[in-house]
Amino acid sequence: MVKSTNAQPSSKFFREMEKKAAVSDAEKARKATLKKTEKLRELRLAKEAEDRAAEAARPAKTKTEKKKKLPAIEREV
Repeated sequence: MVKSTNAQPSSKFFREMEKKAAVSDAEKARKATLKKTEKLRELRLAKEAEDRAAEAARPAKTKTEKKKKLPAIEREV
């Protein structure tokens, strides 16, 4: 039996190609995750800014408004 000299280099070549493909797939998945995370962060920050603007646009409650809600007995004090 004579071993083929071509078998080992070609299998090494395919192992290297598979290794590169695996790394490439992992890198693609990592980049996709980072992209999604960045998009979600931007959406969250935009919503928080919108909520802060809405809160600032609302008129502040005054002490008289708070007193009006109290029962008559407590207002006299």
